[in-house]
Formats: sequence, C-alpha cells, structure tokens
Amino acid sequence: MDEDGMLGNLWALKYWIFSVILAILGIRVLVVLWWKPREIEAHFAKQGIRGPPYQFFIGNVKELVQLMLKASSQPMPLSHNILPRVFSFYHHWRKIYGGTFLVWFGPTPRLTISDPDLIREIFASKSEFYEKIEANPLVKQLEGNGLISLKGQKWAHHRKIITPTFHMENLKLLVPMVGKSVEEMLEKWDQKMRVEEGERGGEKEEVEIEVSEWFQGLTEDVITRMTFGSSYEQGKAIFSLQNQQMVLAAEAFQKVLVPGYRFLPTKRNFKSWKVDKEIRRSLVKLIEGRKLESMAKKY
Repeated sequence: MDEDGMLGNLWALKYWIFSVILAILGIRVLVVLWWKPREIEAHFAKQGIRGPPYQFFIGNVKELVQLMLKASSQPMPLSHNILPRVFSFYHHWRKIYGGTFLVWFGPTPRLTISDPDLIREIFASKSEFYEKIEANPLVKQLEGNGLISLKGQKWAHHRKIITPTFHMENLKLLVPMVGKSVEEMLEKWDQKMRVEEGERGGEKEEVEIEVSEWFQGLTEDVITRMTFGSSYEQGKAIFSLQNQQMVLAAEAFQKVLVPGYRFLPTKRNFKSWKVDKEIRRSLVKLIEGRKLESMAKKY
C-alpha cells in the first residue's frame, strides 16, 4: 500500500473514531436531557404526582421566571396572604396540580410537598435519605458554604458550633440588643413626625411611613449587633454590600436561560465580581481584627 493510501486510511479511521465519540456524547446528552426526565415524569405520574411538563434542557425555569416577574410587577394587595407574591410559581402550580407536584430546574427535578406530617418525617427521621441538591452558583455566591448548603460531616461540624447560639438561655441575653435597635427605630420615626409637623407649621396630621424598608433595616441592625458586636459599623458596611450583591443576583437570575452568563464580562458581572471581592476582603479584615483582639486579651 502506498503512502497516500495509508494516509487516507488513517484519516478515515480518525473520522470514524471522531464520529463514534460524537455519537456517544450525543446519546448521553439525549439520555440526560430528554430520556431520563421523561422516565422520572412517568415514574411519578404512576403515583398520581404530576407537574408542569418538562421542556428540553430548560425544564420549567422559563415559566417560573415569567411567573415571578409578573407577580413582582403588580401591586401587592393589603393581605397577610403573601404566598402569591413570594412564591408565585408555587401558588400558581399548586392550584393546578395540588399540594404535591414535580417541578424542573433544567434537567433536575424537585418534588414539592406541603403536607406538614410528611415534611416533619423527612427532616426528623429520614433526612439521610434526601441528598441536598447543589445550589445555584448565584445563590452560592450569596450564601457561601453555609449550613444550608453543607453536607455530611461538614454540616454536622457547623451545626455543632452554631447550636449553642440558639439555646433559649443564650437567646434571652440578646433581648437587650433587640430592644435597643427597636428603640432607635422608634426614635427615628418620632423625629420624622416632628420634622413633618414643623414643615406644616405645627399642624398635627397622619404621617405615612414605608414600614417594609424600616423593618428590613431593623432586621439587619439586630443581626449586625448580635453577630459583629463591637464591630457594628463594619458589619453594617458588609450588610450594605450584601444587599447590592442580592440585587445583582436577582437581575442575573433573569438571564438564567443563557448558559455561562455569569462568566461573561458584562457591566453587571464586573460590578458583581467587584462587590464579592469587597465582601470577602471586609470579612477577612474583620476576622483578623477579632483574632488580634483575642490575642491581646490573653497576654
């Protein structure tokens, strides 16, 4: 066989191998993104559990985002029923499929349940059988490796560290901190009322206060006092940065259908990376400061 013939056979072999690899990858993609989700849907359907139909690759994410955007764009009624606003997708699908249904985040299914007894049984006695799903990278950027996302021994270790904090006797010691934050908020309300009365020439009328913003600030203030103690001002600055990160993450969620969007060098992503870096820098600085204080007390 001449050299040209050998080269031709070699290229044919390479082409054949490449075609086989592509075919295998294509089959695997179809299995993961189409056949497996359909099999799971059929499995739950036999048990009477249904949900919004799976769409190739994206699952129910597109409809979920649309429902959330629609709910947030409408004025919220004066009611204690906040479910249609906070979990609009759950409220919508629950009316169609009942309290137990299947919802798809991409090719990953999530079983939604609302029966209190079943929830209690899962958390209390069978939690080891329910593996935590990997958090969305945008969510993980906000939470870090916290108790919510940790698993196994790491979860047990962190839980052991944090449990004493929530003991009733320890919580009672925090009541004065909560009271101080509430008093400061009420004093600011009183000042606001006096200022508006002064602008009206001393005439007393009702003063409208947007309590949702104040209560959010109150919650942050209480958590900051409890968590950071003497480093209160540094804690407030970190909370402010985290709020910015939360807004950026919420905006990025609207682009969730674009694979790899969080890696693109967009203006929003640059800002998110900058805020994340500043949060980490501030936390490290705070921790190092606490270490130095602790060492100074020992000596």
